[in-house]
Amino acid sequence: MVNLLKMKINSPVYNIGDLLPSEKELAELYHVSRNTLRKALKHLEDIGLIERKHGSGTWIRNKHFQSSLTHLDSFTEIALNEGKKPTSQLLKFELQAASEEIANGLQLQNGDPVHYAKRLRFIDNIAVQLEETWLSATRFPDLTISHMRKSKFSYIENDCGVKIDGCYESIMPTKPSPELAHLLLVSPNDPIIKMYTQAIDDNHQ
Repeated sequence: MVNLLKMKINSPVYNIGDLLPSEKELAELYHVSRNTLRKALKHLEDIGLIERKHGSGTWIRNKHFQSSLTHLDSFTEIALNEGKKPTSQLLKFELQAASEEIANGLQLQNGDPVHYAKRLRFIDNIAVQLEETWLSATRFPDLTISHMRKSKFSYIENDCGVKIDGCYESIMPTKPSPELAHLLLVSPNDPIIKMYTQAIDDNHQ
């Protein structure tokens, strides 16, 4: 229960200062007893992730922050350090209207324009990861397919002058959709890891 709540708190769905659903709603969502939920919330409060105020609810006080750009681009770094060859195939690049979840994570309004990119990533020509990226089209109006075929972080930092300070991330086990199973050449019943990453600049945006 603790890990499920940590994952949700660290996902782009929530920002620091946001109010969590009520105990009743969380217990129903995760199919646990109120007593089990309260123990999990007490642990998260003890480690400083949330703050509970009687009569007001439960607020997100902090999120687990990973510092450094190297961590964000760890796919390439890990592959190269292991003597492997990392490559990517851009499957989709388009302009979208931000959904509520994406808008919240990027500090935008619902429906604001965002760049969406989907990349299949390979190590030694074996597909190992599907990456989806959303970037504010207002903040990064000149983003092109060419940038996404290289390093998006190089474009953000070197071309746009935005210093990335680190990220919030959450990781959960899941099973692939039929599309993802096809791309990764695995069974829909095979377990995979799903990771949400929200990059933060030095102005905490």
